[in-house]
Amino acid sequence: MEVEEPRRSGKYSWRIDSFSMKKNENNFRSEAFTVGGCEWRILIYPKGNRTGAQSHLSIYLEVADAAILPDGWCRVAKSVFTLVNQESGVGSTKIESRLNRFGAGTHNWGFEQFMPLAVLHDHTKGYVVNDTVVLEVEITLHEVAPPIELTTQMSRLDSYFSCLSVYFGAAGNSDLRAGSASRTWTIDLASDSPSADDIEKAKHSLKECLSDLFRLNMTDRLSSALSILSHARAGLSPDQQRSIETFKANFDDFVCDLLTFEQDNSDFELQKITWNHLYSAMKKNHETHLSYKQSFDGLTEEEEELKKRLKEVCSKKVKLTSNWENLMNESEGVKSRFAIQEKKLTEAEEKKKVAEERMSRSTSAWSSLKEQFL
Repeated sequence: MEVEEPRRSGKYSWRIDSFSMKKNENNFRSEAFTVGGCEWRILIYPKGNRTGAQSHLSIYLEVADAAILPDGWCRVAKSVFTLVNQESGVGSTKIESRLNRFGAGTHNWGFEQFMPLAVLHDHTKGYVVNDTVVLEVEITLHEVAPPIELTTQMSRLDSYFSCLSVYFGAAGNSDLRAGSASRTWTIDLASDSPSADDIEKAKHSLKECLSDLFRLNMTDRLSSALSILSHARAGLSPDQQRSIETFKANFDDFVCDLLTFEQDNSDFELQKITWNHLYSAMKKNHETHLSYKQSFDGLTEEEEELKKRLKEVCSKKVKLTSNWENLMNESEGVKSRFAIQEKKLTEAEEKKKVAEERMSRSTSAWSSLKEQFL
């Protein structure tokens, strides 16, 4: 009995950002992805593929490398498209295709009227959230011609995941110092002469701000310190007073630069968090790949043992078949000789009967002759 080859299947999720900009295009495609060793793409017509379907979203699955495949290529597959409800997931729309044959004449199959555009853009349905659409496809391959060599496919997968190692080796984390918020204090500036204690506090606060520009509430503290020191008549040297006046004159520019820094720093922290998240996902995929590779190597070793055992069994089978054929040939020779011998036996039996009849007559004549002379 012929053993059916295991079907290959896989999923791909496509997050389509800035969908409102893409919906004005006639059509657009996803990046190429691999399922079952075959290259695929998703093709979308945001306003329908044909005149009669312009009120619907059209979605197709296409062979990404159809232009370079050899003559006579063929892929028989079934696909399931899911337009995800991003708010609940319960209302996601899933449509399954029949078994389609992809070939040189037809390299894409899909749904001309997948979903009415009115439903797609209805904000209560959850299909478009923050101008983003999530589309998933699951592909099950039933036939691929010419067949894809498993060793070639594994080599390509291993090569791809091996390239991820450069990211893990070069990655590092950098930390920015962050100070905690300090208490703020104010004084009554109605007087032109702050107390010596206030001046010392202001000088200490200014020193702290200048030594660490990234402390929280630094702007208020620095402004308060500058105001106090600019009104001071004593406790500051002439150079310190000139520096205070110069810095106070440029204080607005400094605050603007500080706010820009804080905004850019916040953006950096956000990007770093996103990077860490993607890095962790990528590293997890790489670790899963290593696990898959280890399992594959184990299966390959098991397969080699089975091949060796199968080779021994085949060798015994060939030897047994050869012995069987020799036995058959020998039996055929014995059978032929038996037929000849059977014919000779029949002839000898006939001769024996004739001889017995003659002997009987001779014996009778001998007895008669014997009676006459004895």
